[in-house]
Amino acid sequence: MSLITEKRHFVGLDGALGDIRDKGLFPTTYATDQATAANLHWHSEDVLAYLIQGNAYFLDGEGKEHWLEAGDLMTVPARTLHAEGDINEPVIMLIGLKEALPMDRFLLTRDPAELG
Repeated sequence: MSLITEKRHFVGLDGALGDIRDKGLFPTTYATDQATAANLHWHSEDVLAYLIQGNAYFLDGEGKEHWLEAGDLMTVPARTLHAEGDINEPVIMLIGLKEALPMDRFLLTRDPAELG
């Protein structure tokens, strides 16, 4: 599987929340003004990232950058290698998951070697 970028998928917070509601997802918020790029990993669940504010990028399993700006939606299918990129400005994302997960299972990062 590969990352799926949908440019200008929604307008503003209300548009993102409406899409999350229409898809029956459970939302959570990710907000930061600085973060170091994550190591390559995968998740056992599909992850939908709605960029509300700022600019951000994800790396795919081959190291290609997929840039997002406010209004873009990034879908990371389950078991897809990826990494969240460096963040050097205020960023707000809503994260949509298909099921509500307890904190000890929420978006666990999995080692690429476990995909085999």
